[in-house]
Amino acid sequence: MKIKLLLASLIYAGLSTPSLAAQSSPALMPYPASLQQQQGRFVIPQALNWSVTGLSDTRVALLKTQLQQGLATQLVDGDKNLALHIQVENPTTSTYPKLGEDESYRLSIDAQGIKIEAPTALGALRAAQTLRQLAFAQNGELPYVSIQDSPRFPWRGLMVDSARHFMPLDAIYRQLDGMASAKLNVFHWHLTDDQGWRLASKAYPKLQELASDGLFYTQQEIQQVVEYARQLGIRVVPEFDVPGHATAIATAYPELISQPGPYQLERHWGVFEPLLDPSNPEVYKFIDTLVGEIASLFPDPYLHIGGDEINPKQWQQSEAIAAYMAKHQLADHHQLHTHFNAKVQKILARHGKKMMGWDEIFHPDLPKDIMIQSWQGLDSLAQTAMAGYQGLLSTGFYIDQPQQTAYHYRNEPIPANDFIAPTIGADTQWQQWQFEMPRLKGSAVTGEFVLYTQADGSHQGYIRVNKQQTRMLKDIQRKGPLTRFWLDTWMGPMQFDVSLQKAEQIDGRILIGNTPYAVKGKQLASGNGGENAPKVAKPAQFDEKFAHNILGGEATIWSEIVTGDNLDLRIWPRLYAVAERFWSPQALTDKDDMYRRLAIMQDYGTQVGLAYQTQQQAGFQALVSEGTDISPLYTLAELVEQAQYYTRHHLKYQADAYHHGERLDRFVDFLPAESLALVAFNQGITQVKPTQSPTLLQLDSQLANWQQQLPAIQKLVGAHQELQPLSKLVDDLEQSLLLSRQIVANCRQAVMTADQAQPLRKQLWQLAEAKQEIVIGLAHSAERLLDRCSH
Repeated sequence: MKIKLLLASLIYAGLSTPSLAAQSSPALMPYPASLQQQQGRFVIPQALNWSVTGLSDTRVALLKTQLQQGLATQLVDGDKNLALHIQVENPTTSTYPKLGEDESYRLSIDAQGIKIEAPTALGALRAAQTLRQLAFAQNGELPYVSIQDSPRFPWRGLMVDSARHFMPLDAIYRQLDGMASAKLNVFHWHLTDDQGWRLASKAYPKLQELASDGLFYTQQEIQQVVEYARQLGIRVVPEFDVPGHATAIATAYPELISQPGPYQLERHWGVFEPLLDPSNPEVYKFIDTLVGEIASLFPDPYLHIGGDEINPKQWQQSEAIAAYMAKHQLADHHQLHTHFNAKVQKILARHGKKMMGWDEIFHPDLPKDIMIQSWQGLDSLAQTAMAGYQGLLSTGFYIDQPQQTAYHYRNEPIPANDFIAPTIGADTQWQQWQFEMPRLKGSAVTGEFVLYTQADGSHQGYIRVNKQQTRMLKDIQRKGPLTRFWLDTWMGPMQFDVSLQKAEQIDGRILIGNTPYAVKGKQLASGNGGENAPKVAKPAQFDEKFAHNILGGEATIWSEIVTGDNLDLRIWPRLYAVAERFWSPQALTDKDDMYRRLAIMQDYGTQVGLAYQTQQQAGFQALVSEGTDISPLYTLAELVEQAQYYTRHHLKYQADAYHHGERLDRFVDFLPAESLALVAFNQGITQVKPTQSPTLLQLDSQLANWQQQLPAIQKLVGAHQELQPLSKLVDDLEQSLLLSRQIVANCRQAVMTADQAQPLRKQLWQLAEAKQEIVIGLAHSAERLLDRCSH
């Protein structure tokens, strides 16, 4: 509630940019395709006559429960004086949701009441969610509206990883309720991996006996989840990983693996060696039997086989596999993998299943009805689609990474042909640079960028990262010696803050989300005009006639550092914004209005049963002695954020803590992915004009409020052992608040020069370094303010 109130206070103070129309529009997510609002409001009575035609009794009962709660009324069955009527125009006997089934609806509210019309049951279910959102925080009144709505994409999913950390059933049911409220329609359930097998098998019981630590779902529990999801209009797609991510299989049945065992469950996170043996006929019998069991539990036509991250070492060391490859004329492990997938695909087909997998399963020899889920990005997805295969985007929707919600919201499943070639005139100055960004784990990120400066001072820029296709740089700015630009990447927003004054070296940093990384590099060439100017390779164009092959996307929540105790907090409420990208028109891109609505969804999600607020409260309370006031921790959580991208994972790897035994109950584990309080504060900063005090006074008032609460934070941290590792972070937060107020004071007096701003910027950069896997988000906000107040 505190976050919502802060955001509202800043908006009403005139510190954010949504238009009046946007502010007055209903706070719906996903936003409908068409909404017309009329004058007037329908007052909801204490008892509301309603009728439903074309829905099963079970779904009618479900809707009655949801709508009575959402509308705060008693629904009374009747056929006279109806105030709520739900009509399904084409009832069918098939109740399991189908890919591509019509989910459109019409919803109208006027003086006579509420009317929902939909061609199918799914459309009626989606309309009911819109009605619930419309009623939220409306004090018993509904605006008169006319809505016509349908989804942009037919596949709108959430993948939950129950393998690395087991997710209790109550957590799974909550996610289904949340998905329904966001009009998501596919629950992708990741059930097997190196760290555990979570699906009970009658044919191969050692899978759950030896490879689950006793944490698995019975077949009856699986069936109950599938049935509950079906009632909500959600398909359930299981993932059963082959041939890699197979340590759990190796633990139970080592005879199926390419190298002899024994094996034990993997306790660390990463990519490991065990691979099923494609030369062993028993492997295909194993897969066939398991697919039969899985098919009996999951009625969906798709079965996800994983198929990613194959480490070929075991295959390359096996004499039996070498002989098998020679017999089948397979030149390398890539061909062996394709050969294996082709055999698995035929097994699935015999059981009435279509193969689904990650990018690595793609091969033109496989039938066109397979589904490719892309974690490698738009280039890979475009290749899949233009080859005639159906695909989904997950890159950019990896919500196990803490990221800015705006980053997910900008992510677009259909590749855009928006490349603009550089303009090179006689007076154009250009520079070509090579850079390298070492990561905390894995190989460094490398690339080249080219900057063009025109005679009028305008800038263009282009970049290739890790030999991917050329991308255009955004918002190229010069701030004294600092050159700044950014682009979205698979890691998150990638912002360069660099000094290019020395040809022999780049000075500065790269921000991945909110986390600074070192950068090094050198100038390759520079010059004027077109002679010797570097050639910017135009990226391959996506043929839009294949756009129909991109069916949507899935958000993914991998569980290396996620448990059932913070699952909701790591997913919501930002999944509402991802759901909007999948459902709503492509043209809906106003991030400020998205954040306005998201602040309201922050509270709405609790009404539908999501537990992120109670999870945060319980997590914070466990860090202090019983009865201690934890409100200072909420204030601290407004000013700091988890280090974004996979920085937390990589820091744990460096500390030899990247494993199942690592504690996940510290303060950082109960921070949301993004501070909406800082989002609101940053919206205010965009309105700052130096020496003009009203906006600056509002910002200073908020900073002073935070500053006044700092002693309570310091006292709490000092008094509790679990919080004491945050002491240095809190000291730096104190300095961040002092610097922020100093910048406000300076800004009220005059525009600062670059030389005056530079020492302040240097201090803010130091304060923004990750500590305890946390970044002081306020330090970034203060630098935004510094940029507004200097030239």
